[in-house]
Amino acid sequence: MVKPEDVIKAISGTWLYLNVTSYFDNGTISHPEDAGLGKFPVGILTYNPNGWMSANFMSSRPEDRPPNIDTATQDVGTDAEWALIGKHTLAYAGPWYVSETTKEVEVGQITHGPTKVAWVPTWVGIQLQKNYTLYDDAKIMRFRSKNKVGITGDMFFRRLDTGKDD
Repeated sequence: MVKPEDVIKAISGTWLYLNVTSYFDNGTISHPEDAGLGKFPVGILTYNPNGWMSANFMSSRPEDRPPNIDTATQDVGTDAEWALIGKHTLAYAGPWYVSETTKEVEVGQITHGPTKVAWVPTWVGIQLQKNYTLYDDAKIMRFRSKNKVGITGDMFFRRLDTGKDD
């Protein structure tokens, strides 16, 4: 059995969201577009080795991102524009850990939470569990999870090694 510390070391870092494939139990591809994030969201997951993580995702659709919003002044942007940004964003942070039963560093279960902060109050205090698989010497990570209506999703991320990565 691999120690959880070895798994934490393998996962710690920053991960760029690449894509998701969703499918039904029979293998048929589902083509859902997330109402808030759209079909092609952008995002980053960050895990530190001390057990804290953050997730930040947003829509990449131009119509969901008012171009003239700037936080340099308090009166920039209407309430409707700020609401639009909030509606098309997903963000949370809190502790993270891996399952004690992991037999390999490359495969196991990861839990985010209970979350300490979130972009919507109903996500504060929740736990999100996903099965993970690491590929290509821990440069690619896949999360697999099933939603409430039985659709399985495979989310893929690429490790960002330096601040110069795009």
